[in-house]
Amino acid sequence: MLTAAALWIAAAAPASDALPPVAAPEPLVALTAPTPEQIGAFWQVVIEQQLIIRVPAQRSQLNNFAAGPMPSRRATEIPIVWKEKKAPKCVAMRNIMGMQATQRDSIDIITRQKQRLRAQLNRGCRALDFYAGFYMQGSKDGNLCEDRDQIHARTGAKCEIDKFRLMVPVRDDD
Repeated sequence: MLTAAALWIAAAAPASDALPPVAAPEPLVALTAPTPEQIGAFWQVVIEQQLIIRVPAQRSQLNNFAAGPMPSRRATEIPIVWKEKKAPKCVAMRNIMGMQATQRDSIDIITRQKQRLRAQLNRGCRALDFYAGFYMQGSKDGNLCEDRDQIHARTGAKCEIDKFRLMVPVRDDD
C-alpha cells in the first residue's frame, strides 16, 4: 500500500526535466480548392461500361442432340421453304430474340418482328459452335453490323458476320 501511495505522489508532482506541452500538429492536407493546373493533373476519372447480351438458341436439325424424333402433328405439316432476299447491313440488338443454327456456315437470327435474318459467318467459323446461343458485346450505336461486330460462342469461338440476308417464306408449288 505504501508503494502505491508513493507512485501516486510521484506521478502528481511536476518533474523538473519534463518538456513543455506540445502544440497540436498541423493538418497534412490543406482543404483548399485546387487550381486549374491541379485539376487537369490530379483529378481524372475513367468510367468504363461493358454490356454483354446473351442470345438463346432454338433447336434445329443441326443442333438437336435428342435421341430420336418425337412423333407430333408438326411431322405431317409441310416444311417451310425459305428464300433469301436483300437485308440491311445492321440489326438493332434490342430486337434480337433468338437464333437457330441451320446451315454449316451461317446462323438464323430471329427478331421481335418475327423476321428471320441469315447471318453468314466469316471463313473458318462453324454454326455448330453456336449450338447453345451466342453473346454479343454492346456497341455505341446499339446495332449488330456485318463486317464490323463479332459474336461469341459459349465454347470460346469468335466469329465476325460477313453478310445478313433476309429469309422470306415462300410457297412450294411443286
